[in-house]
Amino acid sequence: MQHDFILLDRSQSMTRQWDEALAAVNAYVEKLAEDKVDTGVTLAVFDGVNGACSFDVIRDRIIPSTWHKVTGKDASPRGNTPLNDATGKMVNLARAGNYDKVAIVIMTDGEENCSKELSVQQARSLLDDCRAKRWQVIFLGANFDNAMQAMSYGTVAAQTVSAAQGNFVRSTVMMANKRAAYGSGMAATMDWSDAEKAELAKKQ
Repeated sequence: MQHDFILLDRSQSMTRQWDEALAAVNAYVEKLAEDKVDTGVTLAVFDGVNGACSFDVIRDRIIPSTWHKVTGKDASPRGNTPLNDATGKMVNLARAGNYDKVAIVIMTDGEENCSKELSVQQARSLLDDCRAKRWQVIFLGANFDNAMQAMSYGTVAAQTVSAAQGNFVRSTVMMANKRAAYGSGMAATMDWSDAEKAELAKKQ
């Protein structure tokens, strides 16, 4: 059994690129449906409000072919970035299922800045447990060079990519292709080449 967990940063700084970020999420799931990837999809958005991590699941265990597009009516940008705490909550959701193959996609445009429950090291430990199961953990920087941040969470360079504004949809369609290969057993990991990363980082 397979599943995809998408953790989307809804902090205030995402305002200018929010529509494109949502389009990228929709494009990812639609490509999974097109490729008939046998998986479910859970989408959660997070931010920090009133000193606490707000973590909202807005699509829960959806089969890609039945996906309803996410829009600004579902969520809009507002608070800070409690990335550690949100990561912990997403990993707990993944652990609750009996999954063989999992892709955890973390899409953010900035650094952790307000977690109260988990440190970076604790969040990394949770993600390391996922990687030990051969689950895929992908950090996608939304108009943000997230290489150093991803490294601090234990993610190798090949599973970290930064997309310039204008390239979000392209990046998630490419990622869905990698996800299909991972799901079918044609690829052990969802890796990005240096050439792919350089192309996606180019400003449009």
